[in-house]
Amino acid sequence: MKKITSMILTVGLGSALLLAGCGSQNSKVSAGVNKMLDTTEQLSKAIDSGDKAKVKEVGPKLEDQWSSFEDEVKKDNKDSYEKIEKYLDPTIAGSEAATLDKEALGNLNGQLTDALKELANKTK
Repeated sequence: MKKITSMILTVGLGSALLLAGCGSQNSKVSAGVNKMLDTTEQLSKAIDSGDKAKVKEVGPKLEDQWSSFEDEVKKDNKDSYEKIEKYLDPTIAGSEAATLDKEALGNLNGQLTDALKELANKTK
């Protein structure tokens, strides 16, 4: 009887730790997505106002933010990963360009924002 109780407790504890690990990955992804959404909002405002200095400051932050959780997204949400990657690099490149193409960069940033929102809905 003592062995059965011990085994049940061990399995229960192991399951709880496994589930806690899954939750922490989701919360890491969720926090990362929210941070990126804040940045894309700042970028959108800078693009709309034509503030090239702010665009150059804010845009490159997206890469560091994405790299902090992209492996989890790639593993668990491959379609979202591909959508975000599709728009992320051109958005960053556009933010670092010598001239500001408000229309093109605004469209890319909008598509990136949509892809991030889609991922946010999947990780709720």
